[in-house]
Amino acid sequence: MRDLVVRGEIYSEGKMKSGTFSLLKEQFLEGTPKADLEGTLIRAPINFHTHLGDSFISTEPEGSIEQIVGPNGLKIRALTEASRTEIRKYFKKSIDFMKVKGTEAFFDFRESGMRGLDLVPKFGGINGYFLTRPNSPDEIDALLEKSAGFGMSALSDYEFSWLNRLAKAAHRKKRIFAIHFSEDKREDISRLITLNPDFTVHCIEATDSDLEELRKRDIPVSITPRSNFFHGKRPDYSRFFKIGLTVLVGTDNAFITEPSVMEEVEFLYRYQRKTNRLSPEQVLSAVIDNPRKVMGRLGVKKGEEKFLLYPNEFLSSYQIVTRPNYYETTIVTKKANGISFFARKH
Repeated sequence: MRDLVVRGEIYSEGKMKSGTFSLLKEQFLEGTPKADLEGTLIRAPINFHTHLGDSFISTEPEGSIEQIVGPNGLKIRALTEASRTEIRKYFKKSIDFMKVKGTEAFFDFRESGMRGLDLVPKFGGINGYFLTRPNSPDEIDALLEKSAGFGMSALSDYEFSWLNRLAKAAHRKKRIFAIHFSEDKREDISRLITLNPDFTVHCIEATDSDLEELRKRDIPVSITPRSNFFHGKRPDYSRFFKIGLTVLVGTDNAFITEPSVMEEVEFLYRYQRKTNRLSPEQVLSAVIDNPRKVMGRLGVKKGEEKFLLYPNEFLSSYQIVTRPNYYETTIVTKKANGISFFARKH
């Protein structure tokens, strides 16, 4: 298989490094080897929390988090009333949007049981992992066979015995069990720990002691800054990093925030800059390094590895984070049968 060698600024192990990098070997080369291209290279970002089935919703959301995305809120009512054709159309539009943006993979939380999973459109060129939500005991085994596992809403939305049953079933089948936690109000950390989730979402109302419990058990947290901001939440995300959590980033509901995870980290960096600053490298790590670490631990296999190449631009982490749409980008995909390119201007 032909290699592709890039000389320039390479994002590796949490920071930018100057050097010459082999995509085939996925490592730096010694000496002064001939390069095929020059520029800046990063591994493609991964979006660790989406709700893409609601992409079609056009109504402006008003009210509390519970009124908008709760079990009986605007989103669920809209999903129940909409046609399959309309849901699939915009679901596919969101997936295509992420693909063009250079997203390597996404983890989507599927509402509505088997019907919700059946609404997933056909797609390619991006890795998608779907976490489902059973409506009844009859759907548990069937959903675990056809999906990556379970992705539940707030801990307080269910009878705990039901969640415990789902967590045990997912773990028994070696599938993922994930759950929203302390998004709108603080929830019981001891109950969450009992479920032994593979990762949690939000945790913005969790106390430092709650977060410390997650850190001790190495339970990752996926944060969604733009969605939280939309709902009026103003948490300090630096707590997550200072405590030592494995932080992931997602874009949450597509009818609230378009699913561009690089724009999510741009917002996170700007939001934190004059309170408790997060460095450009810290926020990049949350969409590049940490997702791959978690996926490796969970045994999640990717069909391909993507890189973003900024040809003839020698960029810092700061430039990449603050100007995600400014520079010409080429999406480089490493597949089993070779390396392919897809150039985009913005």
